[in-house]
Amino acid sequence: MKGKNWREYEPPKKQRQPRTTYEQRSHRRKRKGGLLGKLKIAVILFAIGYFGFLAYYTFFHKPYTIALDAGHGGVDIGAEGIINEVELTERTVAELQTLLEEDGRFRIILSRKEGEDMSITERNEKFQKKHPDLMLSVHGNASDDSSANGFECYPSPPGYENHEVSLAFARLLAEEMETVGAKLRGSGTEGVRFGYYDSSGEKVLVDSTDMEIYDMDTFGMLKNMDCPAVLVEQCFITNEQDVAEFGTEEGCKKAAAAYYRAICRYLETLEENPATE
Repeated sequence: MKGKNWREYEPPKKQRQPRTTYEQRSHRRKRKGGLLGKLKIAVILFAIGYFGFLAYYTFFHKPYTIALDAGHGGVDIGAEGIINEVELTERTVAELQTLLEEDGRFRIILSRKEGEDMSITERNEKFQKKHPDLMLSVHGNASDDSSANGFECYPSPPGYENHEVSLAFARLLAEEMETVGAKLRGSGTEGVRFGYYDSSGEKVLVDSTDMEIYDMDTFGMLKNMDCPAVLVEQCFITNEQDVAEFGTEEGCKKAAAAYYRAICRYLETLEENPATE
């Protein structure tokens, strides 16, 4: 340190020796290993989050179970007209099933397979065992008067525990069918009626304004259901214009889309007001 102020002296910095080829390879391996480790952790965290979400959705957001009944079937072709009733019911239910499955929020139960011969009692009992969130039975109307036309639907009538929720669902179905051009039958009833069978087996239809509790059976598919349950008469298969509008392949698609929207609207009201379930 001769000739220099020792307080200002700094020893010369040690020069870093260049890495050997082996050291370079080792350094790259460590670097690569660090990146892979971080990537593995990210993948694990993503998997935990994703499957955790699926588990949560499965257990706490179960899909709605929708019961769909295509009226008649097998040897029972239903009413006969410009088309057979069973053609309309099976076409419409198949289209509605597709729409609901594509939505992803629904689990579908069919009362029967296409062409399968099952009685009303068998179909109804099958639904009772499954405890669906909603039931829709599709039919076609018929009359000796070829001018008779229009849409009407029948919810579980007064006196049934599910009457009020069924009536609310029926009104939505009628509204959506009117939106796509259907004429609603029944003056002032907005296409909604109650259906019964008297002691002699004769059908008795009353307007939805009649809230009297009758000592009569209702339609078989509506009995003993603990969810909103509605039977629809989509159109008159004995009326050319009705069949053109709602009985052809395109017409059944149009009706199915209306039913799909009504189902979505009804279930959305449950999500907004859980206490009404």
